[in-house]
Amino acid sequence: MVWAYISANVDVTRDVVYAKAGTVELKADVYAPANPTSTKQPWVVVIHGGSWMMGQRQDMAQFAEALALQGVVGITISYRLAPANKWPAMLEDSQGAVRYFKQNAGKYGLDPERVGAAGASAGGHLAMFLGFRDDIAPMTDGPNSRVKAVVNLFGPTDLSVDYPPALGQLFAPQVLGKRYEDAKDTIKDFSPINFITKDDAPVFTIQGDKDTTVPPEQARRLDRAMQAIGLEHKLVMVPGLGHTNPATRPEGEVALKDATAWIIEKLK
Repeated sequence: MVWAYISANVDVTRDVVYAKAGTVELKADVYAPANPTSTKQPWVVVIHGGSWMMGQRQDMAQFAEALALQGVVGITISYRLAPANKWPAMLEDSQGAVRYFKQNAGKYGLDPERVGAAGASAGGHLAMFLGFRDDIAPMTDGPNSRVKAVVNLFGPTDLSVDYPPALGQLFAPQVLGKRYEDAKDTIKDFSPINFITKDDAPVFTIQGDKDTTVPPEQARRLDRAMQAIGLEHKLVMVPGLGHTNPATRPEGEVALKDATAWIIEKLK
């Protein structure tokens, strides 16, 4: 899915190298308000989807732009992809991006304390981890990678259930490096739902009820788990929406606007 249109009211800094994995440079694009009202702006790390195997940070440009137009910096990130890289490389990179921009907040006009995450599909899965899980490879000093609020666009929440065997056999060897039936412990580690505690970030989830890639029950499971411990979760189930940009449905377009307003309010 490609959401790409950049307004003249948004300043874009492209190809920021936030880390290196061996010889591979991991890059980000920073979408900032052209006329910021503060030198310490709230910001959101925006993560693309693609089954952890495909996609690019530019796919989420329009979401980042929508944030910038409303006074919040949107930062789209690249991360290492499978099958060349196995889990948890994708999460390590996402966490590393948060730490980099917290450490360099002054350079980019960011408030290191007001950070959220958003993502679509596999990106939603990674964004949830930023709200639920401490660093996988914590630094000996410096900031952690936790965020204050998460927008999850149809991200998988519990990879141990709901998925047909054929789909499990497709992603597990590629992403986890194991056959699905042999990856029970890894799949537990790979499922954001297993890391929820009462002190975690609130989440706004948008899910299509006709999604055949990420079963709608995944969003309902997350909703039940978060509600059970009193953690805020807003779930919008969009009728007729498959595994695609919610803006393709009128109800989905409204939900996207609501989710954007919600995370801005949480960070402002």
